[in-house]
This record gives sequence, C-alpha cells and structure tokens, in this order.
Amino acid sequence: MFNIMIRVVIIYLVVIGIMRLMGKRQIGELEPFELVITIIIADLAAIPMSEMTVPIWYGIVPLVMIAIVHYIFSWCSNKSPALRNILNGKPVIIIDPNGVDFKELKKLNISMEELMEALRTLDYFDISEINYAIIERNGKISIIPKSASMPTTRQDMKFVKTENELFTCIIENGRIMKKNFSEMGLLHDVVIPDILHKIEGTMIKDVAFASLSFGGDVYIQKHDSASRTLQIKLSERHYMEKQLKEMRKNEEAV
Repeated sequence: MFNIMIRVVIIYLVVIGIMRLMGKRQIGELEPFELVITIIIADLAAIPMSEMTVPIWYGIVPLVMIAIVHYIFSWCSNKSPALRNILNGKPVIIIDPNGVDFKELKKLNISMEELMEALRTLDYFDISEINYAIIERNGKISIIPKSASMPTTRQDMKFVKTENELFTCIIENGRIMKKNFSEMGLLHDVVIPDILHKIEGTMIKDVAFASLSFGGDVYIQKHDSASRTLQIKLSERHYMEKQLKEMRKNEEAV
C-alpha cells in the first residue's frame, strides 16, 4: 500500500510539472493537438499508478517524451503558419453581414440548433444583432456585434459609432501572411509598402504583428516596441485584378 501511495505522488508531481511546462493554455483553451497530448498524458499516468508490476520509469519516460514532442510541435507551429493550420486548423467565419454561412456550418458539422444554443450562452438571442461570428481554433465562438447592439459607453455620448471591422493578420514575426492577403483580394506587395511608408525606418523584419481591416484600419506592433494604429486608404491599385472586375461589374449593375 505504501508503494502505491509513493508511486501516485511521484506520477502526480511529474504530470503537474509537465502541464505547467506546457503552459496555462492547456487548462481552458485546448487546441486539437494539445487535446490529443492531454488525453495521452492521462492514459500514461494511469498505468504506473494502477499496475504495480509496471516499473514507474515506464510511465515517467513516456510522459517526459510527450512534453518534448509538444514543445517541438509548438515551436514549429509558431515558426510555420502552414504547419499551424494543419495541426490546429484556422478560424472560420460562420456569420457575416450577409447572414449565416451554411456551407461552413456543414463543413464544421454544426447544426443551426447548436449554433443558436452557443450564441444564447454568449447572450445573443437574435442573429440580426451580430456582424461577425467566428469559430476559433479552440472551438470557441467570437462575436463582433453590430453597432446598434453594443452597450452604450461614455464615449458614445460624444462620438458617432461606426460598424466594427473584421481584422485579418497580415504580418506575423516579420513574415507576410500572403494567403490572408489573397483571401482579402489584396496585393501584399502594394499594401505592405504603403503601411510601412507611414512608419519611417520600419522594415518587415521589424514587425512582430500587424492586422488590417477592409476599411483600411491598421494595427501594428514592432518587436520590443509599443503598438500603433493608423489608417490607409485602400484604392483600386491595392486589389487583385479579379476583385477589380467584380467591383466594376457591381458598379455597372448599379
């Protein structure tokens, strides 16, 4: 009995140490590959605690290896957005100003009843109050409400509220997110120079993070520097040829 107690305490301390090393995000915001690792840790920890014939090292060594594998994959996913999308998926817009995107809901295997239930838990009972709803990598739903549905603040008494914009990551750790530019229908080799021109002496490698909205609002932060917000006017030259053709067709239809 004493041996069992000692094994339980040792395995418990090892698991706690590994979970701490893997980060606080493990507790409440599990992404797919993190969830898999957590399940494996639980199974590996249970074996040496319940089976006295199994040497305790047969449980500790695999646990340590799992922690190393997690660190390697986390490091690689931080360096490679493509690998991150493979391991964790990417955020999906399921509600936009045009309404619910039923194709994306079908891909995610989410019914309208499940979506409405999730929205109600976030205190949204009417889809018409929502500008954007996004399924994040960890499965949680982020909501950008319409301006009319947002609570009134002191600033609202002085300034006219405008619709919230959806921001997209365009630079991460000095790397241009070309795929995101493509999805927005923008030319990165035209937009990026216009943004950097507003901040003298700034190069792409200096930028830790930058995001852009369709309205031209930019949030940018350099390494070891305070963040800045600025605005650029997106003109026709910023858009891809395909996007320009669609814009011209819409103008002709009007």
